[in-house]
Amino acid sequence: MRALSLAVLAAAMAGLVGAADDNEAVNIHGVVAFIRTGERTPIMSQDPSILTALGAQQMYDLGQNFRTRYIQEQNSTRGLGVQQLRGMSTDMLRNEQIAIRSLDEPYLVASAQSFMQGLYPPYTITSSGGGALGDESGILANGSAIDFPLGGYQYPDIRALSSLDPQSIYLGGADDCPAAQRQAAMYQATPEFLEARREYNSLYESLDLDWFQGDIGESQLDYMYAFEIYDYLSYAYTHNSDAHDRLTNDSSYAGVYDRLRTLADQDAWYTWGNASTSSSDQAMPGKTLAASILGQFRKIALNAGNTTNGLSAPLTLLFGEHEPFLSLASLMLLDSFNTNFRAAPPFASAMVFELFSTGNTDDGAFPQREEDLWVRFSFQNGTEFEGALIAHPMFNNGPSRTNMRWTEFQELVGQVMVSAYGDWCRQCDSPALFCWGVSSSSSSSSNGNGGSSVSPTVAGVIGAVISLAVAGLVFAAAMLLGGVRVHRVRGSKKAELGGFKGSAKLASDADVSVPKGGAAAGIVSFGAAAGGNDGGRKMGHERVGSWELRQKEFG
Repeated sequence: MRALSLAVLAAAMAGLVGAADDNEAVNIHGVVAFIRTGERTPIMSQDPSILTALGAQQMYDLGQNFRTRYIQEQNSTRGLGVQQLRGMSTDMLRNEQIAIRSLDEPYLVASAQSFMQGLYPPYTITSSGGGALGDESGILANGSAIDFPLGGYQYPDIRALSSLDPQSIYLGGADDCPAAQRQAAMYQATPEFLEARREYNSLYESLDLDWFQGDIGESQLDYMYAFEIYDYLSYAYTHNSDAHDRLTNDSSYAGVYDRLRTLADQDAWYTWGNASTSSSDQAMPGKTLAASILGQFRKIALNAGNTTNGLSAPLTLLFGEHEPFLSLASLMLLDSFNTNFRAAPPFASAMVFELFSTGNTDDGAFPQREEDLWVRFSFQNGTEFEGALIAHPMFNNGPSRTNMRWTEFQELVGQVMVSAYGDWCRQCDSPALFCWGVSSSSSSSSNGNGGSSVSPTVAGVIGAVISLAVAGLVFAAAMLLGGVRVHRVRGSKKAELGGFKGSAKLASDADVSVPKGGAAAGIVSFGAAAGGNDGGRKMGHERVGSWELRQKEFG
């Protein structure tokens, strides 16, 4: 498979890259990782997608590998190498040190939770054998100690971004972006698409409909649904013994599974990753993701690497789907050196960006000069690949230039990103609620921090006021014309506790925080630190990709 070939190639390149692991002369000051979900149920399923047990284990393993590399070296031959992120708490989770963001899809939030269980496993007050080393809130007045449930489970602060939150655009740049979706659909009008559809028609028609359990109809066994079909079939291959046995042992299906994977990658690349000569809208997921990565690093640089004052988080974890991977890979020209970046990454893969300096210093002090800061990009190909975290060159650099100066990184990323949410609203022609307060004269991206004259908070308030006003008018019309009347029902007193389904969040809900629409100004820093269905193509998380740095036509 292409994913496997990427792993093999990465291993072969280990001797070529300049930034080796276990390098004491490298001081890591900040890390931003964009992580694809663990295995989930198919996106074409009529039921909402959920994280599977296998997917949870994949994320847990990846979290453990990140822990070994950045927080505390473990006695294991697996992992991503060792390159400690200085200043991080080793045992107790300090939420002010980690910014965790995902879209509000349940399987993405569950992926983040599973990852964090591996990154910061349960910790008890006396787990180190050295006495009361935990949070002082665990010490009672009588001198006894009490741990959190489940053997000291630690509760990460995960911010789940809904479509009503302006900052959701940084993980889902094509959602609510008609311009990006239109540009992505242009692939289906190309001669290459039409030829592939004709050539592989019999291949798709040969698939057994029973494998899709009524979620994909006969008319959808078509190259038009190449990615969705493989997404479903890969789940069946793992969990359905009949599908697995026939695709593996039946000679009539010899090579079919791998061919479907290749076609799915091709469909995904031309939809979300390949450049267009006529428009850059297709690249929106990569553009907004690039802005969030650069914004987090800028906060660290402005805060001089301080990990204790709460103004910047040294570790940022972003959880999403495969579309931003492909889009950002094309923007950064990763495929110009390695064409395997044109394939959708496996579940639990990670794009990792490290902000670092060099020099043998005992305290790993943050450099005084901006010129002494560097950035490198690495890719972790799922959790099946056991070895070092391999660096890759960005923006068409050669294999010996995996380290890029911070000043150059800022300049190049600044050329491809969309940082101001107002710019996103206008370029997308978005109907999103928070875009209602944005006009061509009311918002601009005058600085790289995504500043705008109308902040996301203000836009959210404007949208909410407009919505309430419209609802009020509709309700008033119903009262006047429809005979609707309002009267007070005296009944039992309201419960004061509600959890996420009530008026307040319960203590048991502490590990997930859902924003209420408000967002701090500046989009790149995530606010404060720390039966068969034969209908149309399902585009649940469609995010598109392109780049402006070069031109490539389909033909």
